[in-house]
Amino acid sequence: MSSIEKAIERLAKSKVANAGVEATGKPVHSEEAAGGVIAHAQNRTTDKAQKPKHTTDVPTEQATQAAKRAENSKITLDYQALAELGYAVPDSENKQLLEEYRIIKRPVVMNAFGKGAAPIPHGNLVSIASSLPSEGKSFTALNLGLSIATEMDATVLLIDGDVIKASLSKLLKAESRRGLIDLLEDPNCAVGDVILDTQNPKLKMIPAGTSSAKSTELLASQAMERLLTELAERYQDRIIIFDSPPILATSEARVLNHLMGQVLLVVEAGQTPVGAVKDSLSRLDDEKAIGLVLNKSRSSKVGNYFGTYY
Repeated sequence: MSSIEKAIERLAKSKVANAGVEATGKPVHSEEAAGGVIAHAQNRTTDKAQKPKHTTDVPTEQATQAAKRAENSKITLDYQALAELGYAVPDSENKQLLEEYRIIKRPVVMNAFGKGAAPIPHGNLVSIASSLPSEGKSFTALNLGLSIATEMDATVLLIDGDVIKASLSKLLKAESRRGLIDLLEDPNCAVGDVILDTQNPKLKMIPAGTSSAKSTELLASQAMERLLTELAERYQDRIIIFDSPPILATSEARVLNHLMGQVLLVVEAGQTPVGAVKDSLSRLDDEKAIGLVLNKSRSSKVGNYFGTYY
C-alpha cells in the first residue's frame, strides 16, 4: 500500500472516530461508529418525537372520559324515598308487601326459566299491563323487579315502555337519559349504550328515552320486535320486565303484548270496571301466561293481591 493510500485510510478512520466523539461525547471504536453512534442519534431524535407538548394531559383526559361514561351508565335508587312512597325496597319494614311480591314473582320466575306447567316461548319477557292509565303498572313493575333481583339465579332488566308518561323513568330519576326510543330510532345506538346499572348488580334499567313524535309507531315496529327477541335470547338468566302502555288507551299495546311470553294485568281494586278487564283479556293471546294483580286493595289478606295463571 502506498503512503498516499495509507494517509487516506488514516483520514477516514479519524473522521469516523470524531463523529463518534461528537455524537456521544466519548471516544468509540470505529466498528461502533458505523452503527452504534447512528443508533444513539436516532434514539435521541425518537425520544424528542415521542414527547408531545401535552403528553401529561392525555391519560387525564382519557380517565375523565371513562369516568363520565361510567357515571352516565349508572343510577342510584333512593331506597328511602321509594320506601316512603310504599315500594317494597330491600330491608323494607313493610313485611306484608315483601311477602305479597314473593308470591307474585314465583310463577313468573318459574315460567321465565321453563319450570312451569308447559314451556313458554320467550317466557323471560314479562309485560306489566293494565286496562287504563293510573292503575299501578309502574308500581307493580318496580316492586316485581326489586323482588326478582333477590333471587339467587336471576337478573332483572326493567324497561320503561310507557314512553308517553315515562312514569318509571321519572320515578327513578332517569327521564333525561337515552333509552328505548333512542334505541329504536337511532341505528348507531346499541343496547349497551342505554342500559343503566344500579347499586344492585342484579338490577338494570332501560329508561323511556328521548321524546319522539313517532314513539307509538316505533313501539309497534319490526325494530321493537327484533329488540325484544334479541333481549330474550341473548340473556338466558335475565328476566325482562316491560312497563307496557295501557291496553285500552293505546293501539301499540296489543302488538307489544303479543311479543311477550307473560303478561301481568294490573287491576285497581274498586276502580277498574269489570268490562274493561274483560275487554283487555280478550285482546291478549290465550297461549300467553296471564296473571292478574289486584292493586290498591285495602284487604290485609295476602291472597287477594294475586290471582292465578289461567
